[in-house]
Amino acid sequence: MERGGLLRWILFGVGVLLLMMLLPKSCGNGGHARQPLEFESAQLPAERPKEQLCSLWTREFVAQLSTRGASLKHFKLLGSKYRHQREPIDLSTTPDVELRQQLRFHFRNEATAKPDDKSWQVAFDSLDWQLASADRNQCVFVYQDDAVRLEKTVRVTGHPYELETDARIENRAPTPRRHAVSVHTVAWRYDSEVKGGMFRVSPFATHVECVTAEGDTTRLRAEDFEPSDFKGAPFETNPVNLGDWHQVPGRADVAAVSNAYFTHALVPLASPKPPVCQLQIEQWAVGSQKAGAMYRARLAYAPLELAPGQQAEYRVLTYAGPKERQALAGAAAGKHHLSELIDLGFFSSIAKVLVAFLLKVHSVIPNWGIAIIVLTVTARMLLFPLAIPSIKSMMKMRELKPELDALNEKYKDDAQAKGLAQMELWRKHNVNPLKGCLPQLASMPVWFALYTTLQTAVELYNIPFLWFPDLSASDPLYVLPFIIGTTSFVQQRLMPMQGDPMQQKMMLYMMPAMFTVFMLFLPAGLGVYMFTNGVLGIIQQQAVEWHVRRTTAKRDAEKPKQDTKQDRDSTSPKPKGKGPGKSKGKGKDVEISDTRALLDKGKA
Repeated sequence: MERGGLLRWILFGVGVLLLMMLLPKSCGNGGHARQPLEFESAQLPAERPKEQLCSLWTREFVAQLSTRGASLKHFKLLGSKYRHQREPIDLSTTPDVELRQQLRFHFRNEATAKPDDKSWQVAFDSLDWQLASADRNQCVFVYQDDAVRLEKTVRVTGHPYELETDARIENRAPTPRRHAVSVHTVAWRYDSEVKGGMFRVSPFATHVECVTAEGDTTRLRAEDFEPSDFKGAPFETNPVNLGDWHQVPGRADVAAVSNAYFTHALVPLASPKPPVCQLQIEQWAVGSQKAGAMYRARLAYAPLELAPGQQAEYRVLTYAGPKERQALAGAAAGKHHLSELIDLGFFSSIAKVLVAFLLKVHSVIPNWGIAIIVLTVTARMLLFPLAIPSIKSMMKMRELKPELDALNEKYKDDAQAKGLAQMELWRKHNVNPLKGCLPQLASMPVWFALYTTLQTAVELYNIPFLWFPDLSASDPLYVLPFIIGTTSFVQQRLMPMQGDPMQQKMMLYMMPAMFTVFMLFLPAGLGVYMFTNGVLGIIQQQAVEWHVRRTTAKRDAEKPKQDTKQDRDSTSPKPKGKGPGKSKGKGKDVEISDTRALLDKGKA
């Protein structure tokens, strides 16, 4: 395969991978078919007292809980970087949908028994609690009737973005009663919010996920809940699943609803029996125009029957906040796998090393833009040995370009002969196109891992650098994309062009134009990396070429002294007969034009 063709296939593969990473999946929503969701009870008390709110304050957030369900109504981040138009970001997206609020404890499960079954400990799906006590650090809710007494305590833990919840249930009925607890977290998103822009995944693109006690992660998106997907083992009916929740096998360690930068996670701490993690994305149509989905994750506990006077306790920790690596690593005393909520893609093992280095650089140089530049320079220097063979091969190809152009013109109507002639030319000059390309392919995982690292780093969220107001957003002035396009154009000019003139022009102008269009919409932090990487590529290439030219010139300067006798012998008369000078096609001086004849004779 000629080098130009190989390069085109490499670029095609890179383009496909970029599209897979940049573009959201667009095959969702299942046409007009409805999801086969089972009946879900929504029984509420007929008469309801006035709603009360209890607020918990920390340096990082303020959480407001309602007496209607004792669930989260608002969770606002107070950090200066987590504000939108100077207002704190609210991670609770369903404040007015009582049965879809975060941190909701549900004490009945239709998979165990129907909602009107008299053996249930609790008669409703949401309750009107009394606010027994409240301060900045703790809210205590109580509910009681003739059959049950419930107490739910929500407190801050002293760690960033954490709340700990204790729920106690006591059977006050004269007969045994049953309950089946499930703890919920939910996010609502319009389809227009999660739809990505040109070449960029929306930061609101949301997914649901489970992490098991072994650290295995299941991450699902809207396209995983098409009507045809509600089949097979994950949706099997059991005592805690009617068959419309994706149940992850194994012991649940974390259940979460997340997007690129934020997450709301539930961690089971104590219970009579360990829970399972269940996921669901529920498609909703709102009015005639707007549509969206409820992204739901829950910890589902097995049914438990309590004798009269018997109690049970469930303790859950919730993390609601940005996916800051240090905060996630220390959440829940560092004993659970919350760090797995950061999706680093296929090359996560490499990305984790890059992240650790980036954080280390930032601890020394507290500027994220400079930290990205240092990371890029370091990665480029470490991968430089892999680039040297490619640069040397490129130099040889550039030297052979006139001869290759002549072959292209001579055999423009005979592709087979042209290929053989090029192979003979490469063999004669000891050029191997694959030798220069394969080492570059080996470095691809590092660059993709670096891309994913910068694409998902909440550390860059709302961080200004140079003229960028936010490294996680695109350049508002569109200056950087055109600088990157110019850099890419210079790199293409330095490469030897193969193929016909039309293909050469396409490669010269198409690749820079493609990178420019990409960067119009990608985060500025990623643009800083691409610009730095491009400039370093040009510098390294020029350095290698200067070294090769200097070495070659020095060797040529010494060569006449060593080869004087050989040159004299080469000018002496040749003996008569068949010798190298009289070859008829079998010696070393076979012209490239004879390649077709050699092919016909089976000697090429």
